[in-house]
Amino acid sequence: MSESTSMSHDQLAQPPSRLWEIAQLTFAHLVNDIYAPVLMALQPLLITTLGYSYVQAALLPVMHSLISSLLQPVFGSLADKRGFRVSVAVSILLSGCGIAVLGLLSNHYLAMLGCVAIASVGAATFHPGALCKVASIAVLSNRGRLTSFFIVGGNLGHALGPILAGIVITAGGLSAITWLLIPAVIGALVLIIRPIPDTCPVAARQAESDGEENWKPVILLFTGSTLRSWVTVGAMTFLPTYLVLNGYPLLEATFFISSMLLAGVVGQLAGGYFSDRVGRKPVVIATTLCSIPAFAAILLTNDALQIFAILCFGFFLWASFSVTIAMAQELMPNKIGLISGLFMGIAMGAGGLGVSVSSAIADQFGLTATLSVFPVLILLAALLSSAVGYPRRLS
Repeated sequence: MSESTSMSHDQLAQPPSRLWEIAQLTFAHLVNDIYAPVLMALQPLLITTLGYSYVQAALLPVMHSLISSLLQPVFGSLADKRGFRVSVAVSILLSGCGIAVLGLLSNHYLAMLGCVAIASVGAATFHPGALCKVASIAVLSNRGRLTSFFIVGGNLGHALGPILAGIVITAGGLSAITWLLIPAVIGALVLIIRPIPDTCPVAARQAESDGEENWKPVILLFTGSTLRSWVTVGAMTFLPTYLVLNGYPLLEATFFISSMLLAGVVGQLAGGYFSDRVGRKPVVIATTLCSIPAFAAILLTNDALQIFAILCFGFFLWASFSVTIAMAQELMPNKIGLISGLFMGIAMGAGGLGVSVSSAIADQFGLTATLSVFPVLILLAALLSSAVGYPRRLS
C-alpha cells in the first residue's frame, strides 16, 4: 500500500451504530486480562507461605506468558485460513477458571502448572477472536477509536487484577482466589445473553483479494512494535527502582508509575481518535518521537518536572499501541487473526524478553546506562514506522 493510495467512499462510510458490541468486547477484554497479573500477585504467598522456590513460583507467570504469546498467532492463523474461532465467552471462562482454581490446588504444583496452561490457552484464543470481531465492526473512519477502546479494556484489566487478588487474599487467604471466577462468569453471561454475530469478514476478503500479499510493511511495524514493547515493559520494570534510588519513597514511586499507565490509557484513546482524523502513520510517528524527549526528561530532571515527564512519556508512548494494530490490520485485511496474534502475542512477549538484555546491561554498567538505551530503541521504532508505505490521510 503506497502513500498515494486512495480510499473509496464505501470504505470510509460510517456503519450503523454498534457501540454496544464494542462495549461488550471491551468489557470482555477487561475481564480476560484480569487473570494473568494475578499470577504476579501470588508470588509472595507462594514463596513465603507455601515454601515454593523462586524458580517454581516464577515459572507460573512465565509459562502463561510464553504459551499465550506463542499460541495467539497460531489461533489467529487458523481463524484466517479455516474460520476456526473459539467463542469469546469460552475464552474468558478458560482464563478465569484456570486461575481461580489455583487457590484450591496450592499444594499440588503440577496441577497448578496445568491450570495455568489452561488459562494461557484462554488468553491465546481470546485476543485474535475478539480483535477479529472489532475489525468486523470497524471501518477506516473509526477503526483507530474502536481498536483503542478495546485495547484500553485490557489495560484496565491488568491494573485491576493485582488489586482484586490482594482484596480476596487479604479477606480469605489463598483459597479465596476462587472468588475471582465471578468476573469471568459475568463476562461470559453478558456475551451469551447478548451474543455478538460472528461476522469476521476474512473469508469474503480472501475471496476478493488479488495479487500477492506484501509482508514488508507489516514486518516493519511488527519490529517497531516489539521495540516499543521492550521499552514499555522496561519502563514499568526499572523506573520504580530508579525513582527510589533518587530519593522517592517506594509508595510514591509506585504511585507515579501507576499514573504513567493511566496517562497511557488516555494516550491510547487520544491516539485512536486522532488517527481517524489525520491518519494512522502520522500519529504513530509523532507520538513515538514525542516520547523520546519525555523519557530523556525523566533522567535529566527532578521533582515536579520529572513527574510531569513521566506522565508525558506514558501518554505519548502508549498512544501508538492500538493505532499500530489498526494499521497492520488494514495493511493485511486477509490476515486479521494472524496479525492480531502477532501484535498482541509475539511482539509483546518478545519485548518482554528484551528486558532480560536490559537487566544484563544494568548489572554490568548500572541502571542509568540501561535506561539511557531506551530513547535509542524508541527512535528505531519511529524510523521503522516511517518506512512503512501507508496513506498519510484517510480521506
